[in-house]
Amino acid sequence: MGRHVAASTSRVFTKVRALLAGALVLGVGATMTLASWTDQEFATGSFSASRFDTQSSIDNSAWADNTSAPGATISFSGSGMSPDTHRYGYVLIRTKANSVAGTLTFAAPAVTNGVTDTTPFLGAALQYRAVAITGAACSASSFTGSPTWIVGGTSSYASLATAGSTGVALAAATATLPGAASGYCFDVYLPSGADTALQGKSATVTWTVTATSVP
Repeated sequence: MGRHVAASTSRVFTKVRALLAGALVLGVGATMTLASWTDQEFATGSFSASRFDTQSSIDNSAWADNTSAPGATISFSGSGMSPDTHRYGYVLIRTKANSVAGTLTFAAPAVTNGVTDTTPFLGAALQYRAVAITGAACSASSFTGSPTWIVGGTSSYASLATAGSTGVALAAATATLPGAASGYCFDVYLPSGADTALQGKSATVTWTVTATSVP
């Protein structure tokens, strides 16, 4: 009888111990499935677009937004051209206050010959050179020494179908003042062998200068 009781007691204990072990396993599992604590931090950035505005001048005095053709009319030196003569003129461009820096370029100019003219056309006979300038000085001396050549060279000219080959830096402005001016000095030339039939003919040449902002 005593042995039977002891055996039963031993089996009960074993079951209880097994149940307790199971409970411990379940307990560990329940702990692993609890949701984690979370917290959040935020960072916000604000952005605004820069401004890029330019204006031009043909006398380094009066400045305007010449944004459509014909724009500012360059004052070329001298009157009617004869063979082997030169005419010089310039245009300056600057950024307006609160504007970023940029670069200047120009395409081949548009040429309009006199409305009643017939061939040969003066526009087809004219040639030109151009250098970069930062002030109002524009004359034969602008093409001596080591200027920044935009079209042509020391002893070479190009037809009016030629675009500028080099970009010109345009300075940034301050919050209240415009940037320093940059521009072009043009040397327009009628070659010595020009056709005598060009006498009395005319041509209008329009350069379109494009200013592009830089980062």
